[in-house]
Amino acid sequence: MGTQQPISLAERKAECKPLVLVVDDDAIHHKLLDLLAERLEITVHMASSCAQAVEALHMFSFDLILLDYRMPEVDGYLCVQRIRQMKELKHDIPIIAVSAHIRPDSIDKCLEAGMDDLLCKPFTLEELHSKLCYWLQKKSE
Repeated sequence: MGTQQPISLAERKAECKPLVLVVDDDAIHHKLLDLLAERLEITVHMASSCAQAVEALHMFSFDLILLDYRMPEVDGYLCVQRIRQMKELKHDIPIIAVSAHIRPDSIDKCLEAGMDDLLCKPFTLEELHSKLCYWLQKKSE
């Protein structure tokens, strides 16, 4: 997992920052999102695999998931299905697929697998911020 330790629920409420689970096998992407977290006004928790993501979901209540859908071992399609089948989750968590390999047929496949949206790499800070705002607002409604 990333270098940043997750903060407690009380600390998170005090900061009023959404808790975002980043599932990506690329350490550079972890570092990038860790650096951008303050500007995006989010707290990030990193997972390098589907297994780590599922483990984190057992421990924390996330507001949103950014999921790389082209990972080794368990790809994003299977990972999102595992997440959506977790009965202990008290609510549906918005899941945004992130990849540099999005093709027109990828969009339908991601949505059918249970993802809510897609974000193509490389993305701008504004594009990421817009997706986060949209889905966090939608979740709070």
